[in-house]
Amino acid sequence: MKVTKFVFLVIIVLALAVCATNSSSENLISGDLSKYTPVGIPANITNDLPNNPAMAFVRDMGVGINIGNSLDAASGFDNEYWHSGETGWGNPLITQDYVKALKEFGYKSIRLPVTWRDFMGPAPDYLIGGCQRPGGCNNNPPCHPNRMDRVEEVVNWILDEGLYCILNVHHEDWIYEASKNPANQAIVTDCLEKVWKQIAARFAGKSEKLIFESMNEVGFDDIWNRYGGNSGKSQAFGILNNLNQAFVNTVRAVPGNENRFLLIAGYWTDIDATCDVLFKMPNDTVSNRLIVSVHYYEPGTFCIAEERNNSWGFRSGWGSSSDINNLVSQFNKLRNRFLNNGIPVILGEYGVTMINKIEDDRIKWMAYVTQISLNYGINPVLWDTGWKTDHRGDHGGEIKRDPPFLMRESLSYKWAVLNF
Repeated sequence: MKVTKFVFLVIIVLALAVCATNSSSENLISGDLSKYTPVGIPANITNDLPNNPAMAFVRDMGVGINIGNSLDAASGFDNEYWHSGETGWGNPLITQDYVKALKEFGYKSIRLPVTWRDFMGPAPDYLIGGCQRPGGCNNNPPCHPNRMDRVEEVVNWILDEGLYCILNVHHEDWIYEASKNPANQAIVTDCLEKVWKQIAARFAGKSEKLIFESMNEVGFDDIWNRYGGNSGKSQAFGILNNLNQAFVNTVRAVPGNENRFLLIAGYWTDIDATCDVLFKMPNDTVSNRLIVSVHYYEPGTFCIAEERNNSWGFRSGWGSSSDINNLVSQFNKLRNRFLNNGIPVILGEYGVTMINKIEDDRIKWMAYVTQISLNYGINPVLWDTGWKTDHRGDHGGEIKRDPPFLMRESLSYKWAVLNF
């Protein structure tokens, strides 16, 4: 997720219980649940889609959640409160009990965003180890002495619970330098290959439920953006396509990863851009092992905009017939470009802010996006930032990450609404 989205207060549509150790029907919201029932979207279409190992694999992933703003926390971004390290953005350390709680809440898959840049040594090897930031990570407790060791510990906890795990490279700002000139593109490609070679070697032979994701929300606006015509567009897409190919080639060359499922980042993980003919899925040495990654925060005036006087628009509500038609139209683009051709899709992030929104409409949006994803055989993975208290007070995502592991009560309608 882009930095500007980190303040999102996103909701989950996945809980029957308020806490993982107390699942009870009495926690269900009383009242008219029918107002959240997704109508106007296509029923389950998976029987009409090609069936191959990758498509079946993604369908089995069910509903997922991100452990966001933890291992992806990084320094910079002109924010005095953001530091490198797992606790650098205000969340507690991830624990094995927390992973168990996510499973008890009903999740089958966890996306683990990881930022490696502050733990990478210099060229030419870019060795991953301890924090490389001057003065350390500047948070308490201090960073783990070895980033790879810590990531493996958390990945093992996820896999030990029988859950699917998506592991990526997240806020790697150096990737954007690839668009500066050909020499920079070669340097960035080399760095990406070196990083993924180390990750693939460490996790070689792990359960096939561990999925590697090439990048997170990468595009090159300095040479092309959708508002500036077509100049530079082919070049921008070509850079991303080449980086995705380098990722696949690197992982496949590391023994123990010959058949691993790989998640390929779409252009900015935007549905429209990723469905563009200029976006290419990489070539692979094995069949039916590649998945495409997109994110969904639409319409931005509802999902992202928090201030009513926002210069680019604001909406407090969602759910008109036009809104639902637009949702279906976007997912049909994924169906026509990828699903109908046997290429599965993971919705790696989706969510909507809680600030200045009509609560029923916010819940309705989440129910609709989750349901259409499942109906299309897409794995929806909620972007969650952790329910925490810091200098801004009580804010963040939907799940409290230290005991007792709580979910916000407004989400407990899930089993009554969604048809899993």
